[in-house]
Amino acid sequence: MIDAYEETYDSSSAWDDLKGARFEACTFRNVNWAGVDLRQARFEGCEFIDCDWSNVKALGLSLQEAHFEGCKLLGIHFEVCNPLGLNVHFVRCNLEAATWQEMDVRGFRFKECNLQYTDFTSANCEGVNFEKCDLLQAVFERTNLKKADFRTAEQWILDPAVNQVKGARFRQQELKGLLQQWGLDLSE
Repeated sequence: MIDAYEETYDSSSAWDDLKGARFEACTFRNVNWAGVDLRQARFEGCEFIDCDWSNVKALGLSLQEAHFEGCKLLGIHFEVCNPLGLNVHFVRCNLEAATWQEMDVRGFRFKECNLQYTDFTSANCEGVNFEKCDLLQAVFERTNLKKADFRTAEQWILDPAVNQVKGARFRQQELKGLLQQWGLDLSE
């Protein structure tokens, strides 16, 4: 089992079994873990730059103050991660088809991310800023979006009748994302 502190890894690093591995204050650059078994692994205060985590096995995965920049994280089921101390920041990441069902994602940061086809069903997204994120076909159903910020987000559609949106922030010219379910003609 791997137990590392303040190490730096890159694409030349060799990886055996990462199930149950522990990393603290480590940096990972250009590491490809697509499809890797990260069950019960722990990453605390770690930074991931241009890495591929697509379709990793995430059951019990612990992410505490984890920062991802320019990473590919397609299809990850974040809802099976260890919720204790879970705190993640994403900048310019591709999170297409990731799921966040019934999760508390308050405090998470999404900046310039591809969140197409993601699922936030019954998640607590209170106060989350979807800064310059693409939310095409993202699912918001029974989601707490109180005080969430959609002002710079694109392609989002959500129904205020089935989501909590009190205090959420939107640009006036983009309000069609709140009205689409009623089939209104919004042409000028």
